[in-house]
Amino acid sequence: MDDLLKFAFRLADVRPEFTKTRCLAVRQSPAACRKCADVCPHEAVTVRGRGVEISDVDCSGCGLCVQACPSGALEPKLRYTAGRPAKCSKVEGDAQTVHCLGRLQPTDLHKLLRGRSTLLLAHGDCANCEIGGPAVKEVIDRVADEARELLALRGSSLEIRVEQRESLDDEETAERIDRRALMRGGWRSLKTSASDVLSPLDREGAEGELPIESARTWRALELSDLSPDTEVPWPLPTVSDACILCPVCTRVCPTQAFSRTFDDDGGGALVLDPAKCVGCDACVGACPVRAIEMNRTPTWAEAGSGPREVYRRPGRDPEGETVARSGSGD
Repeated sequence: MDDLLKFAFRLADVRPEFTKTRCLAVRQSPAACRKCADVCPHEAVTVRGRGVEISDVDCSGCGLCVQACPSGALEPKLRYTAGRPAKCSKVEGDAQTVHCLGRLQPTDLHKLLRGRSTLLLAHGDCANCEIGGPAVKEVIDRVADEARELLALRGSSLEIRVEQRESLDDEETAERIDRRALMRGGWRSLKTSASDVLSPLDREGAEGELPIESARTWRALELSDLSPDTEVPWPLPTVSDACILCPVCTRVCPTQAFSRTFDDDGGGALVLDPAKCVGCDACVGACPVRAIEMNRTPTWAEAGSGPREVYRRPGRDPEGETVARSGSGD
């Protein structure tokens, strides 16, 4: 009986998962990041030096803290079936229920869309909802826009609709991609079908320490056949010649995207692995000489090029002369 009760409590627990190693409040100090606590409508989140504590009594499961977390230290615990429409718990009907749509992230919408031409998400009266309040509607709309942006990069015309409803039944959105019509369209159509666009997203956690959403997004970008000059939604830091090659950015980075190398001649380099960067801005705020800025719209040539030097400190040649330095902010 005790095991059964514990299982029931786990199912009822709507608190997000917390990964301490990715929390900026842990890697720096509680003053460095309080975004999760600031957005919580129920004061259920407490930020301490040892991590984030979320009350199992006060947490409503709205997902606002997850959406606000810049480093993916907070991730939602979600249970849903891919390829089906979804509604929040305040909407009636037999469509599958997600406790609050604010818990969904962009690639969750992709998975819900799998095998369909259109995904419908139905929410209730967010402005007067005790779970999350009006901020949830803003989050849902933003997440839907980000999901559409990723689909557009793959040349997909699949549709995501977000509507306020009193009820939603599965049969209302029963339209699915016809398999025979898809095959008649040949390989070109197949490349932009729901299954081809979204199947890579099943490989959760493949990127190691990356949050699941970041790992899925990166995988989708990798398989999108992008031209080098395409702007991608993957923020990356740029480093100027003001860099002193100190260890601060490498220490605060929650995913080890930065590393340093040193040469025998006294030179050295700051190396960035774009695939590991989650765009959290921790390095920007922590840099003691303000040498780092965040580029919100890098090109795929910049993001998909693999690890590279973003700054090099000059060494000395055999004649004792200092060689030129270089930084990505040049």
